[in-house]
Amino acid sequence: MRKINHVLMLCAILLVSFNSLAFNKGLPSATDFFSLPDYTAVTLSPSGKYMAMLMPVHDRLNIVILETENREKMSVLTGFRKYNVGNYFWASDDRIVFTVDQTNGQEALSLYSVTRAKKPKIIELVKASFSKRSAVMATVVHTLPKDPDHIIVQYNKRYVKHADLYKMRVDRKWNHRQEKNASMELIAKNPGDVQDWLVDHDGDVRGAVAIKGLKGKFLYKEKDDENFKVIREFNILDERMTPIMFDYDNKKMFVSSNKGRDKAAIYRYDPITDVMGEMLYGHDKVDVTNLMTSRKQQKIIGVSYSDDFPEQFYFDAKEKRFSQQLTKIFKGKIVRTSSMNDDETLRVITVSSDTDPGTYYLWDEIKKKIIPFGNRVSKIDKKELSPMKPFEFTSRDGLTLRGYITIPKNTDGKKIPLIINPHGGPFGVRDGWGYNPDTQFLASRGYAVVQVNFRGSGGYGRKFEQAGYGGKWGHEMQNDITDTVKHFIETGVADASRVCIYGGSYGGYATMAGLTFTPDLYKCGVNVVGVTDVGLLFTSMPTTWEPLKDVLKIQIGDPEDEELMKSMSPIDHVQNIKAPVFIIHGRRDVRVVMEHANLLKERLEALEKPYEWLVKNNEGHGFRKVENRIEMYEKLEKFLAKNL
Repeated sequence: MRKINHVLMLCAILLVSFNSLAFNKGLPSATDFFSLPDYTAVTLSPSGKYMAMLMPVHDRLNIVILETENREKMSVLTGFRKYNVGNYFWASDDRIVFTVDQTNGQEALSLYSVTRAKKPKIIELVKASFSKRSAVMATVVHTLPKDPDHIIVQYNKRYVKHADLYKMRVDRKWNHRQEKNASMELIAKNPGDVQDWLVDHDGDVRGAVAIKGLKGKFLYKEKDDENFKVIREFNILDERMTPIMFDYDNKKMFVSSNKGRDKAAIYRYDPITDVMGEMLYGHDKVDVTNLMTSRKQQKIIGVSYSDDFPEQFYFDAKEKRFSQQLTKIFKGKIVRTSSMNDDETLRVITVSSDTDPGTYYLWDEIKKKIIPFGNRVSKIDKKELSPMKPFEFTSRDGLTLRGYITIPKNTDGKKIPLIINPHGGPFGVRDGWGYNPDTQFLASRGYAVVQVNFRGSGGYGRKFEQAGYGGKWGHEMQNDITDTVKHFIETGVADASRVCIYGGSYGGYATMAGLTFTPDLYKCGVNVVGVTDVGLLFTSMPTTWEPLKDVLKIQIGDPEDEELMKSMSPIDHVQNIKAPVFIIHGRRDVRVVMEHANLLKERLEALEKPYEWLVKNNEGHGFRKVENRIEMYEKLEKFLAKNL
């Protein structure tokens, strides 16, 4: 290991020297922060002979490959000019399967494959569409690594609310006239309430989670069985068991569960006897739900989770030693294996932090050699970025709240303008530690940025999330945001006369709730695709959300309770607004429809309240196109400078 350590250190030094040549001097622009990355999602082919990545081609993210041994030999496999390639994976050394959203924000992802060849051949596997207020599309459930010619997908054309399961070839073209792919074989028909399917390592459908109202069922069958049987029923708001994957013997399973505890932990589970076995790993403060696996070794090697910082715990001694060596070299960084070839002799390692957008390395296990690959974002000088620090305090009603504050570099951190940035979701989602271009862009302009995990956020256990259920929008959840602002005013960090609230989706709702329910606290607000009318959220939701409508009624509140809806909806309190608001929305948003922004605009105009407006016709729930994203942040910078 001493030799490995020496090589890693040397390569790290070389990389720093290499990257320093690309740094720009002066204040980085919105273009520097929000342009497409130099490259991202670097992935090894099954043999490890090739590497794929997403890179800017025609100002859109496209798939590019190169030879692992000859990284100067690069080939462009896709050349989309209007749309970004989304997720992708290697089906074999000769073919990649990927997604593209060609609906300009309506979140209908078409499925494609492309060959690795001198003249790459792109095949449309499943054409997505938008119908009945929802996307009709196929999503990959299992990549079938043992069968590179096929994949398993769930597809909701037969019944848009519930997807069936199909096995299909990765080299057969979609028939536009018949609107189907002839290679799609139905392997599991949805009875009408299945939300998730579970497939074993051989590609056999073995489990399903069905939800109807607030009642859930876990369905299971043995390999030779024809029909599922119900082995467990539950109320989805009570203690839960969530299947993650089968063990490599295809008999036992790994699940996350909060049975008998508040925080979810990882357990081994026997579906035949419905008996929860040993707990592999649990944490006292946060949920643990993610496994790290080795397909070659046919075992679980560890778990990952997020406390104040991202953490990993290893069961495998060799992997633990390797991780410890990397951690010693890249102190203060998040070090992750993001891709491996099939025999696990090569791996892509990503190194990142709050002040590092990410650096890629290639590790050769046989040669004990690490090769620096370069920065994910070369336009940003890491030395000029500001550290993100965890904080913790107690809310007005005694709840422990945790989050992160980013103080602008080269300031004393006292009496500075503050932007509170509530996250979206809100349930099951949380802010974590790491590089955030939003945060760093705002900090580079001299603003302290605060992200608080208010009640209802995920990751901190069942009690904390459910403390945000039942009419808490605009009330206790908003109080947590208000208390956070006051905490930093009282501790001397924030200038009370210069505080702004800025968020997207639920964060956009929280922005409007802040401006309407605590109008004296904020000097401005930025509402990105935010809910303004909570009742409208229920009547306009995507069709695919409707099976969970009863759950949303419990989480958010009953839409039939008009008094509750009015008390939570900022649209009914616009008269209270004292500060200017910047409204940003995509006209094709299917989650928070355009009517939310239009209603707000009409009320503001009627009351002669100041606002600014940025709406894009070809965007949905957030701006995905790089030119629109850069324009948004350029205008955001001017809005903040004028009002804060």
